[in-house]
Amino acid sequence: MSLKKKINKSLKNKWRVRFETSHPDKDAYDGVVIYDTSDFVALHEEENFEFDGVVIISKAFIQKIRDNKYDKCCNEIIRQNGELEKIASPDWIEDCGSIKQIINSLKDKDIWAGIEIVFERKKKIKSSFYLGPITHIGEKFFRLKCYDADGKWEKEYELLYDEIFRIEFDSNYCNHFNKYMKLKQENGKIRNN
Repeated sequence: MSLKKKINKSLKNKWRVRFETSHPDKDAYDGVVIYDTSDFVALHEEENFEFDGVVIISKAFIQKIRDNKYDKCCNEIIRQNGELEKIASPDWIEDCGSIKQIINSLKDKDIWAGIEIVFERKKKIKSSFYLGPITHIGEKFFRLKCYDADGKWEKEYELLYDEIFRIEFDSNYCNHFNKYMKLKQENGKIRNN
């Protein structure tokens, strides 16, 4: 079955599949497709038979979609445990046809997303993950004020749309960490580098 057919099966039947990617660490993402464009796939991510957040994956990085006996079993479990009813798609996402439009919407809605880029430096493919508010939208790039894993604000990074591997929002990780950082910011207790 082709990639397009597997994406359509997931979208129409709320069928959980695994997206295998060309990420340097061979990252894979499990979930149900909630929106599909020529530029990206949006899925409600599944882990441990529960759904957690939306992940948008650039189609440039999708290598194949697994839909086999393991995925069939997972689908039976999520139908049995009631998780399937929790699948939701933000209304605004259907107004976006490109990664750039997703970034614009995230900025407009003040959604602090996790954004991972894949890039080449010194002939080696690497990735970096950024979390924080989008501060500027440009034609080929955008800026994001990032904080690190120990809760310290870093600098404002300029990131290229073409290097975006995935965008994550509304996950427990993003929601809890962002709430923590926003509260620190409101209380004036931000530790800067």
